[in-house]
Amino acid sequence: MKERNVIYKFFKLIYIPLLKILYRPKFYGKENIPKEGTIVIAGNHKHAVDPVVVMTSTKRIVHFMAKEEVSKGLHGKLFELLGIIRVYKNKTKNVQSVTIAESMLKDGGALGIFPEGTRNRTEKDLLKFRQGAVRMAKETGALVVPFAIRGKYKVFRKGIEIEFGKPMDITNMEIEEANENLQEEVLKLLKKGK
Repeated sequence: MKERNVIYKFFKLIYIPLLKILYRPKFYGKENIPKEGTIVIAGNHKHAVDPVVVMTSTKRIVHFMAKEEVSKGLHGKLFELLGIIRVYKNKTKNVQSVTIAESMLKDGGALGIFPEGTRNRTEKDLLKFRQGAVRMAKETGALVVPFAIRGKYKVFRKGIEIEFGKPMDITNMEIEEANENLQEEVLKLLKKGK
């Protein structure tokens, strides 16, 4: 784990200036990300670069859950080194992924999830949120930090903004209520840019 953390920090040193050059993202609400303690960072998903934008927003090590297709080939090896947790189409294999994610959260870690489950290529603001993010947060007592990525990725031009909302304590909420609240918070953050 220590080796992976060193690799993660090394690649962050590369990604931060690279992102500034390529996409010039603007960050808002970074102070809403707790510096320690168990958190699930959850928000919308529009581009393959989204996890990197979130990872460079905080000094914390954020382990993202990502589809198994992302972890294939050389690109996949890099993501594996960065601590990506694979999500499988096979439900039996997925139990193992959830166990890894919950174990990491129980150790006080930070987990990144896109509750839409895939990149949103529609005209809708958000796809319907799946319940995995709030379910794991409730199971482990984690705070949920909502975020929204606004704008378009345009190389060498400004256009991308990411904003983090205040952490949500969902421990006393039902799963469905917590999921609806999370989706509403992400939608509010999205619409702030319009």
